[in-house]
Amino acid sequence: MSPTRSTKKVSPAPHLTSPELKYVTDATFKEFNAAISRGFQEASHPETFDLDRRVLDNDRMFGFKVGRRWVATCGDLARRLTVPGGADVPTAAVTAVTVHPPYRRRGLLSAMMRHQLEAIAERGEPLAVLWASESLIYGRFGYGPASSRAVLKGTSRRLAFLPGVATSGSVDEVTREEFQRIAPGLHASMRADRPGAFVRDDAVWEFALFDVEFARGGASELRHVVHYDEAGDADGFATYRFKENFKEEPEGETRIREVWAEDPAAHAGLWRYLLDLDLARTFALWCAPVDEPLRHLVTDARAVGTTITDNLYLRVIDVESALTARKYAAGVDLVIEVDDPLLPANTGRYRLVTDGSPDGSTARVTRVTTAPDLSLGVLELGSVYLGGVGLTDLHRVRRVTEHTPGAVAAASTAFGWRRAPWCPDVF
Repeated sequence: MSPTRSTKKVSPAPHLTSPELKYVTDATFKEFNAAISRGFQEASHPETFDLDRRVLDNDRMFGFKVGRRWVATCGDLARRLTVPGGADVPTAAVTAVTVHPPYRRRGLLSAMMRHQLEAIAERGEPLAVLWASESLIYGRFGYGPASSRAVLKGTSRRLAFLPGVATSGSVDEVTREEFQRIAPGLHASMRADRPGAFVRDDAVWEFALFDVEFARGGASELRHVVHYDEAGDADGFATYRFKENFKEEPEGETRIREVWAEDPAAHAGLWRYLLDLDLARTFALWCAPVDEPLRHLVTDARAVGTTITDNLYLRVIDVESALTARKYAAGVDLVIEVDDPLLPANTGRYRLVTDGSPDGSTARVTRVTTAPDLSLGVLELGSVYLGGVGLTDLHRVRRVTEHTPGAVAAASTAFGWRRAPWCPDVF
């Protein structure tokens, strides 16, 4: 007779459990980290553990547990985000949001997101941002798509530069160590003019230069190039990988990570270098700003295949602080009514007065009880905050209500900015 086998589960069935919200500790970090990978359907990679341990703060990482098992995860990173006008604002960069499949539709995600919003507000950080792996999820928590990115692809040989495009100086490939000495200072000098960019401290740079084998997608190690001006001073940089593909003829691909240069000659010089690499026939840049001017440098603009998709989602945590932190493109005096169901302290009317300075208007923001000129939700405010989405566009689809004729047009001009917002830093 065969032995009798028990059909009882060793751990309780999910529907019979009561998950508890817990913060991460040093003793539970390893299991928490593994749960994040599982939640994103990824394999755990031990080689990233030390980096994760350095950049993830226990006080910002939490989730739901059943016994010793993490069944949902959530967290954020302390970052500083560039806003229109160049100020860098304390910002919670939301990350690691997962719910294990058997525990979905039980309110765990909503509970974590609400808990996190309250914690961010208590810490006094005016903004929260995220990259949305599932774009349908975060609107109900007040996160609006605030910037877009361009995915650029093309055949290198079709991208001849226009005759008038000038380059000067030179480009050189440098070691990672040399790059780490040069690039941070260059980034810091250019970052203030790009809303949506993070201040890159050591932790952000570690993500930007992340280069373990499994992350390469079959391509080369990350390569680093620097542009030097006529005097020999560095004034731009780029990073890329090369994907070899040699059949009867070379058909390699240059996979560009990022290009940073403000000087036109440096920008053109970096692109010439990247598009002229031996054995490469195609290029791809996964995250470019939507105002990347490559299309204006080449004879055939259509040869730069361009797809526009979402980039950074932004959530205003403290309306008064957030509106005061940025500058504005025009002078206005408006009362804006904001509705925020999840953080009721934000709900109210705010008088926004900007001084009309030609280099960017500073703002005076006060809470008032007078009649509003326009009304919008906190999601819509997050969408327009960096200047990448027009209030007039949201008004046309009835997501903004105008009470005073002309108020939406005036506010849309003021909230706009001369540079498109862009965040190349994944977190």
